[in-house]
Formats: sequence, C-alpha cells, structure tokens
Amino acid sequence: MIGLTLTIALPLLASLVGLAAVERIQAAWVAVGGAALTWVVTAVVALPRLGEADPVSGSWGHAWGNLDAPALTFALRGDAMSAALLLLAATVALLVQIYSVAYLADDPRYRAYAMIVSLFSASMHAVVVADDLFVLLIGWELMGVCSYLLIGHYWERSDARDGAAKAFLMTRFADVGLLVAIIVLGQAVDSYRISDVLDAVAAGEIGDATTTTVALLMLLAAVGKSAQFPLHSWLPDAMPGPSPISALIHSATMVAAGVYLVARMHPLFVASETATVALGLVAVVTMLIAAAFALAQDDLKRVLAWSTVSQLAYMFAALSVGSVVAAIGHLLAHGAFKALLFLAAGSVAHAVGSTAFADMGGLRRAMPWTFATATLGFAALPGLLPLSGFFTKDAIVGAAYDATHADAPGPAPSWLAWLILGAALVTAALTAAYATRAWRLVFGGQRRGTETAHEAPALMRWPLVVLSVPTVLMGLAVVWPGWLGGAEAEPVHSWVAVSSTLILVAIVGLTWLLGRTDEHGVTIDPATRLGPVRPLLAREFGVDAAYDRLVVRPTMGASVLTLAADRDVVDAYVRGATTGALGASRLLRWAQNRNVQTYVTVAVVGFALAAVLAGVSA
Repeated sequence: MIGLTLTIALPLLASLVGLAAVERIQAAWVAVGGAALTWVVTAVVALPRLGEADPVSGSWGHAWGNLDAPALTFALRGDAMSAALLLLAATVALLVQIYSVAYLADDPRYRAYAMIVSLFSASMHAVVVADDLFVLLIGWELMGVCSYLLIGHYWERSDARDGAAKAFLMTRFADVGLLVAIIVLGQAVDSYRISDVLDAVAAGEIGDATTTTVALLMLLAAVGKSAQFPLHSWLPDAMPGPSPISALIHSATMVAAGVYLVARMHPLFVASETATVALGLVAVVTMLIAAAFALAQDDLKRVLAWSTVSQLAYMFAALSVGSVVAAIGHLLAHGAFKALLFLAAGSVAHAVGSTAFADMGGLRRAMPWTFATATLGFAALPGLLPLSGFFTKDAIVGAAYDATHADAPGPAPSWLAWLILGAALVTAALTAAYATRAWRLVFGGQRRGTETAHEAPALMRWPLVVLSVPTVLMGLAVVWPGWLGGAEAEPVHSWVAVSSTLILVAIVGLTWLLGRTDEHGVTIDPATRLGPVRPLLAREFGVDAAYDRLVVRPTMGASVLTLAADRDVVDAYVRGATTGALGASRLLRWAQNRNVQTYVTVAVVGFALAAVLAGVSA
C-alpha cells in the first residue's frame, strides 16, 4: 500500500517542489529527478504484480460519509493490469521530462511546464491504481485540467488557445457521464469501491437497467477522454502543444485512460449487450474515419493524432469482443511506438522549424538517429512483422474472428464481430498507406524546406532509442502465457498473420510507387491520387463545421438571449426598485430638513386638511 501511494505522492511532491525552483536548472533537476525516483518506485511496486501474482490493495485513513451515502475511502489496488499501465506511464513520463530539457531549452515557461507534467503524472497514476471510484474521478479530472494547461502552453498562439479550450470543453462534457455513473453505482451497491462493484456485478446484484445505464454513462466518459466518435475532433486540434506533451498525454497516458476505464470495469460492460454493441459500433466508425482522415493531412503531428484516434478504436473493438488481454496489450505497444513517433516528430520540428510535410523531405541523411528510430515506429504502426504492432493487432483481429462463431463465449453478437473484423482489416490497410506516405514525405527524396536540418541533441535522441526497445519487443507480452493476471494469452492466428502481412506489404509497396520522385528528386505526395476525395478528408467530413452550426452557434445565441433577459428584465426590476428607493429617500430627506418653521407649517396644513376632510365627510 505504501508503494502504491508513493507512485502518486512522489510526482505530486516534485510538482510542488518545482514551484519553489528559482532557476531553470533547478526546475529541470527536480522534474527529471522526481520522474526518475518515481520510475524506480514504480518498477519495485509493479514488476512483482505482473503475471499471476496476487493483487495488493488497501486504504488510508477512516472511511467517511453520512447515513444517506456510501463511505468514501482513499483506496488503492495494484494488480497485473494496473502494474503494466503504471510502468508505461512512469517510463514515458521520465523520457518526456528528459527530452523536454533540450526541447524547451529556450522556453521561458519551462518551470511551469515541468511542474504541470509532474502533476499530470501523479494524476494518471491515481487513475491507474484507484480502487475507489471517487479517487479515480479526482485523478481523471486533474488530468483534464493539466492537459488544458499543457496543450495551451504556447498561449500566445490562437491555435493553441483554441485547441486547449476545445479539448477541455469536450472532455468535461463527457466527464459528466462518469460522475453520474459513480453516483448511481454508489446507490446501487452501497459502496464506491471498484472491487465491491465488480463483485456485485459478478453476483448479479445490480439490475439490468442500472447496469446498462451505468455502462453507457461510463462509455460516454471513455469516448470523450479517448477521442472517439462523435467526440473525436479535439485530439488533432490539440497538436499545437509541445511535441513531448503529445507523446505523453496523447499516446501513452490520458487518451489511454478511457480504454483503461472500460477494461477495468469490463465485467459491467459484458453484463449489458446494449453497452457492448454501442462500444463496438463506436470503435468501428472511429477506426475507419480516423484512418481515412490521416491519409489526407499535410502536417506530421496531425497524421499521428488521427492515427492515435484510430488505434484507440482498435482497443475498444477488442474490449467489445471480450478480449481484455488484446486491448491492454495493444495499449502498451501503442503507447511505446506512438510516444516514439511523437518524440521523433518533435526532433524533426526542432531541426526544420515546422511539422508541415512541405518543409521536410530528405532527412534520412541529416538525422540518422531520428530516421532509424522513427522507421521502427512507422513499421510498428500498421503491424509489420516482427514488431510489437504485429502481435497486438493480430491478437485483436484474431479475437474478433473467434467472436464471429455462433457459440463464441464473448459478449458481442456475431454480426458485430464480423463488422469489427472487416473494419479492422480495412483500417490496417489504410494505416499502412498513411504510415508509408508520412515516412517517405519526411525522410525520402530531396529537401523541400529552406532550413538546414540537423540531428537532435543527445537528450532528445536517447529517449527515442529507449522507446525503440519496447517498440520491437512489447508485442511478445501478448502471447506470453498469464502475463495479465493469469488470463490466457492471445494465440497467434497463422491465417491472420499471413494474410495481414501480405496485405500490408502490398499496400506499402503501392503507396511507395504512388509516391515516386519527380525529375528533381522531390517526392510526389501519394495523397494527390485521392483526387476530389482528398479535400473532403482534409476537412474531416466537416464535423467541426456541423458542431459549430448545431452546438456552438445555438449555445452562443442562447447566451445572448440569457444576457438580454438578465439585463432588460431581471435588472430592470432591480433598477426600478433602486430608483424608487432613491426617490422615496429624497422625499423623506426634504421632510426632515431640520427647519422648525417648515415642521410647524406642515403640521398646521395637515390639521387644516384633516378638519376640512372631517367636515366634508360629516
């Protein structure tokens, strides 16, 4: 229990100590040192929990509450799933802190940046090890606040401000679902402990209607946090933030929290066919449209952002067909190779001053370390053998195929499994196409930009090298027996491996041919072959424009009406009452002017008037 608490307390302490740092070098030592110490403690705590070891759990302090609501406790739990996620989050956070020292070497706001990254790391760890739903919610919400601050780090840029506000509003809207779900579960189970909730689900103590309602509310929260359809558009617009932040919160931690929530509460989703079907349909739509959007982007980080959205949908698809092992395995592998790709994009931007494809090309010679490591990441992304993405995607496709059988024990109906299987194969082909296109536009052909490219500093190179190791080896965990708490390993499906490899190789070759070089050695963008479809994909089907018409403008119109009603109706009564009170006070003031003659005159006139009225009435 102490070890689990330290995984939260150490980065939190680093963020607080960082506030007291005066010099930039002091902030860097605190940030990197705190992340390194957190990684050591996390390794000590998490490594023994991997495999079939018994989970550890406990709580600090006394439960507190009242007679009408379940008690709240600071309860933590460490099992194989949370241990694996802790290791991923702590590793990426440490590498990002090291990378950021060089990447933000001239940034005047580095101290605040490093402090917020440490706080974000503490929040993610709280979500991962929480055994109380309100502890999870606190970490969940703190991640959202930190992401808003980090995305808007370059607040002087309008796109950074807009992206931060969009991410905050979309995810906060979805987070309402988690809050309501927690309240409903607490009333239904009389406990906010996750372990108690899952025990109640297993015992059938929660009604079907309550189960479906809670699962759908949690799905809403997961959809928002993991940028799934229809709340998917915030993630690509968050790319104006620093590249190491994209590696941290948009590949390995925050966006993975939605997948982790569904995986942690998976028995709840399995108990509701409605929630399972909704989860699968969201995954199918998201993986296809996000992969298609990535084909037409002109910015490297935006391609990687849409790729992240699509890959997260793979994980949701695995959960919808009942394979937690495949989902978490792909989450871990994706966290490694996508963090690698985002950091590589940061190195490229550091070298050429831009993430636009128009300023790249021919970087393989000028940036050999970045080229070699990014090549591994781009190869792992579509799942080429023998890299990690191959094993994890094979596990997901194989799990979907197994679920197509009528007698499959999984929660998904066979028609949904067939739909997921087809979408996964098509998405894999699209992924191979946009990954090949991006790799060639960045590193192939001749230079298109005017800046002289150079290799990144050592502090930015070595995190890429470190992330290359899990990019190559992480997929083996999925086929390792019992690596996730005694759960059976996903077998390698030979037909999936062979067919998918052939398809991917064919798509890679075709994309390579379509992206041939012209007479000057400059690579021709394969996306030009999309013809009139490309502008539609580049506009991302106009979803943001539709949101603007259907949500933003009506909301602003309603706010204008509310302001007018408040000003012209409510305030009118207030102003009228004020004016009346002031007028009455002036009359009283005139009557009380300290002039005795006036008082006598008023009294005489009053008596005379009273006498006249009395005579008239008589």
